[in-house]
Amino acid sequence: MFEVTFLGAFVAGVLAFLSPCVLPIIPAYLSYISGVGVEELQKERKTFNFKVFASALFFVIGFSLVFTALGAGATALGQLLRSYQEVIAKAGGGLVIFFGLHFAGLLIRENFLREFLGVGALVSAFYFFGYLNKEAYFSLVGAFLTVVGLYLLGMHQVLYRQLKSEVKASASFLGAFLIGVVFAFGWTPCIGPVLGSILFLASQQETVREGAMLLLSFSFGLGLPFLIAGLLISAFLGFVRRFSRFFGAVEIVGGILLISLGLLIVLDKLSWFASLGVGI
Repeated sequence: MFEVTFLGAFVAGVLAFLSPCVLPIIPAYLSYISGVGVEELQKERKTFNFKVFASALFFVIGFSLVFTALGAGATALGQLLRSYQEVIAKAGGGLVIFFGLHFAGLLIRENFLREFLGVGALVSAFYFFGYLNKEAYFSLVGAFLTVVGLYLLGMHQVLYRQLKSEVKASASFLGAFLIGVVFAFGWTPCIGPVLGSILFLASQQETVREGAMLLLSFSFGLGLPFLIAGLLISAFLGFVRRFSRFFGAVEIVGGILLISLGLLIVLDKLSWFASLGVGI
């Protein structure tokens, strides 16, 4: 049902890294896992710090192993539910749209529900005037109800709740690896929407290997800039300061990509999108 390019998963990982509540705290995380103080990193004139880079490497290995295992598990579960694939796809597409609305910061708008109901009314008007066929319309209605249901259940508040790690700091490479494992199971809410979308796509793959490779690609997209940050820590600190002005654009672009992905899933058009060579 789904043709997914690994490049798309890689881009999703990079997007997760650049999200406004991940990128700004990377210097603190590098300091945390390496035992090198942030002030020391800022004052350091040399570009390369082996301890910081090696710690970042073990950290990336830790979360990559967990994400890859989750991808394989999602595919195995998806195979068990293959007979319900069409229903799962419709509901899952609605979930991805919900994630996109969260990523773009739209769920916390004061008038979000009223505005979203207005969008639903507009879609209905397209249907009644003959611009949408029956199948597409009811697929969109299902996704619409999924988003509204999740919103009314307060899931948007859960996503915006900041998670706090209780893991004690460790300057050892083993400690960095273990923190990476913990990171994979529960880090900031920002990575949740993107990761959740990729996991859903993994659940729709034909083989466990494809699902695992999809999440490995995502991990590489998330981990590569982390390794670059560890390798060029001094330059990276300056980059974070300069890039902060674009955080709003990252949220909007990321949200639009996820919403578009959700719509393609709901309308069963993802394989067509992938055939263009730009699929996620």
